[in-house]
Amino acid sequence: MLLFPERDEPRHRWLLPTAVALSVLLHLLAGGAWLLFANRIAAVVAKMSPRPTPAPEIIALSDAITIEKRTVPREAHRSRPQRRVQPRPRVVAEVPRLRQLPVPTVPPLPTAVPTVEPTIVPTAHPVRATIHRPRAEPTPPPPRITEPKPAQRNALSPQQLAALDQQFRRTIASADRSLTDVPRQRRPPAIAPNAQRYAAVMAGTPGQFLSAQGDCTSIQDSARGAVVDRYLRCLIRYSDGYYEEVSFPWAFHFLRRTDPFSYLDGLSHPFPMQPPPPGFALPQPFALSRAVCSFYRAQCEAVIERETAAGNQPAP
Repeated sequence: MLLFPERDEPRHRWLLPTAVALSVLLHLLAGGAWLLFANRIAAVVAKMSPRPTPAPEIIALSDAITIEKRTVPREAHRSRPQRRVQPRPRVVAEVPRLRQLPVPTVPPLPTAVPTVEPTIVPTAHPVRATIHRPRAEPTPPPPRITEPKPAQRNALSPQQLAALDQQFRRTIASADRSLTDVPRQRRPPAIAPNAQRYAAVMAGTPGQFLSAQGDCTSIQDSARGAVVDRYLRCLIRYSDGYYEEVSFPWAFHFLRRTDPFSYLDGLSHPFPMQPPPPGFALPQPFALSRAVCSFYRAQCEAVIERETAAGNQPAP
């Protein structure tokens, strides 16, 4: 008979480790499956299990409690009258007055009469005097010791100085020639100051005047039945950019019902330019302007010739 029968069967020793390994593997697989499908399993279990009926809510009825602050009456006690303490009068100590004793007086001492007459006669006005102190003679400065200057090195010889002097003279002479030997500049002929104005005035044409624009003001007017005659002053702007202010010597004619200056609305009413009437004689003298010279070129050329001969002064 054997005391330890399990030792006779060595072939069954591998069963315990195998069972432990299988148990650990099963637990791991079960835990992983639970982690992956826990939500789905819980939803399926919730659908299959019956739902509990909700418990009825109990509503408690309560009365409203209000808190008020009321004044509590208290017993009033009459205060006892306080006795007034009268202040005592202050007593100030007085210093006793001293008796004034008589002050003893000393009799005047006798003075001796001078026996020697003064040598200086007193004067009515004081005499001022000044005290002159002898000035100390200045001490002579110590003698300066002058050391002989060493001879300059690299001194130029007289021949070298003469050569440099000639070189400087030639340089100065060439500079003077470069300033004086300048070719004469050709200047354009002088233009009269009013030549451009004359050219602009004579460049106008009747068609350019009639198509010009401007702002006009009536300076004089007269009525003849249904027609109103007005003398105008206008600031005219031409198509080429030239502008001028002209007081027309001839009158502009407007009908009463279409007079642009009779409106009281404050707006500008356009009207076309009007040439001088047929047979109009230009009054003398007149002011040069493109509006006038467009119709009276001969009279304007004569005025320009007289002003040029008079040194660009207004012709008489």
